[in-house]
Amino acid sequence: MSHIIALAQCGSLPDTAQNLKTAECYVRQAADARAALIVFPEYFMYPCHKNSELYVGHAQSIDGPFVSAMKELAAKYGIWILFGMNEAAPLLKAKKCFNTLVLLDNRGILRGTYQKTHLFDAFDWRESDHTAAGNALFTPVSTPFGRLGLGTCYDLRFPELARSAALRGAEIFIYPSAWVQGHMKAVQWKTLLAARAVENGMTVIGCSQYAEDIFIGQSFACDPFGRVLAKGDETSHMILVPVNPDDSVKARHLVPALEHMRKDLY
Repeated sequence: MSHIIALAQCGSLPDTAQNLKTAECYVRQAADARAALIVFPEYFMYPCHKNSELYVGHAQSIDGPFVSAMKELAAKYGIWILFGMNEAAPLLKAKKCFNTLVLLDNRGILRGTYQKTHLFDAFDWRESDHTAAGNALFTPVSTPFGRLGLGTCYDLRFPELARSAALRGAEIFIYPSAWVQGHMKAVQWKTLLAARAVENGMTVIGCSQYAEDIFIGQSFACDPFGRVLAKGDETSHMILVPVNPDDSVKARHLVPALEHMRKDLY
């Protein structure tokens, strides 16, 4: 059965109230399009690129006001929501926070969280200066639109996450991201997303934040056969991705690579 996943390719402001207004605008559009899920980018609750001290200082807990408001939107519009936030880490004494994904179902119930495990210390960025790494992978969740796995941005460069999720039955894998501008970065983004899809026999989606001269936008989705399902440009807008979990079944039947793994060698 086919479903629609909406991607809110947008920026984030240092004003959580305004970001909630942006969220409702996109959620309403996605609900009108009959999307089962809407995905917001990494760093959606509060931006990270301008002032890392403010980013850490504005971190909230999972049971804080921003997540609570997003739960209300999910229930109001009857749609699953996935978004990125800066999660407070009290044990770190406010020096760092977690870069966290939050997954809500269409009743506004929390269905999972994921603290980014691979921090972006590359291309002259130092995410580890203000962010603590998570220590657990996301356990795939069964949803009406397929079994879902999650990673965040730089995690895309580590194929083990997607492979681990595929081995645990994931049919769709989503990377909410803030993919930084840089030499050949857009090419790498799309190539890696397509590779994760084909090598694991699952649909893979990247929803990147857009901020002029900072984050590329260019959200991208690829099915298990390598077909491009949707792609965004360098603007803020909503993208609709048609997904079918049956594609994963078909792809893995034709190419049972997961069964052919030489676990005795690697």
